[in-house]
Amino acid sequence: MRHDFAGWTIVVSVQEDGALRAFHNVCRHRAGPLVTDDRGHAASFVCRYHGWAYGLDGCLRAARDFGDETLDLDALGLVRVRVDEWRGLVFVNLDEEARPLAEDHGAFFDAAADQPLEAFAYSHRLVHRVAANWKVYCDNYGEGYHVPLVHPELNREIVAKEYRVEAGDHFCEHSAPARDGAINAGRWLWRYPNLALNVYPGGMNVERFVPAGPSDTYVVYDYFFRDLDARAENAEVVRIGCEIMDEDRDICEAVQRNLESGVYDTGVLSPRHENGVAAFQQWVRESLGA
Repeated sequence: MRHDFAGWTIVVSVQEDGALRAFHNVCRHRAGPLVTDDRGHAASFVCRYHGWAYGLDGCLRAARDFGDETLDLDALGLVRVRVDEWRGLVFVNLDEEARPLAEDHGAFFDAAADQPLEAFAYSHRLVHRVAANWKVYCDNYGEGYHVPLVHPELNREIVAKEYRVEAGDHFCEHSAPARDGAINAGRWLWRYPNLALNVYPGGMNVERFVPAGPSDTYVVYDYFFRDLDARAENAEVVRIGCEIMDEDRDICEAVQRNLESGVYDTGVLSPRHENGVAAFQQWVRESLGA
């Protein structure tokens, strides 16, 4: 599996024993790419530039027609990346000193313990572009205060007055009572800095906010459903999700334009509705050493 991650291209491979390995998609010879397809099956990685071949474990196997120079194959393996798995979802981390996944995401994982994630099958991905800084989008995601004004259909599905955000260890749990027949289950989980699980009765949407520039963000939706053959029901989930996305895009882009105008300085957060926003902004300050 090949994936673009924070400006780097990462390759994740499954070993014969089922273990995962992850590497930068960069040949150690002259930086050629190894994998161009997003997913597939292969016995080895072969550089598309000069044909150097690596095993699925990242070790250099052969340097094609290299000449008489003796190479230390063990010293020229692919550059590794930390990788781990949780309930079928794969996580990579470029920081070799980061805490283990289970320890770092423990509280977030506990909050999702009652969700039948393993019962969901992967459906498809949608990528939305938002002309706003990723932190503007995170601020927006961090509260339900805006739901009655920005999301009329979602407002009809949940009891927005009872929307609550509980902040934990670098994650927030959003909840609101869902009305009868609602597509949305009224529960959303968000993990700092940019991961969300939006859970529905028949599936979930794994959402990621990917910075693309100071005023540009990709919002990536990966959809999973309990029954992939329930096409009408699944399409309705996607429709409502995209409608909410469009509404969030409009308001976030308007906020971004106002921020860039220089008129706005700082505001006041509602202790009832915007504690999630306050937590996110505090975690950003901590990450920046402020």
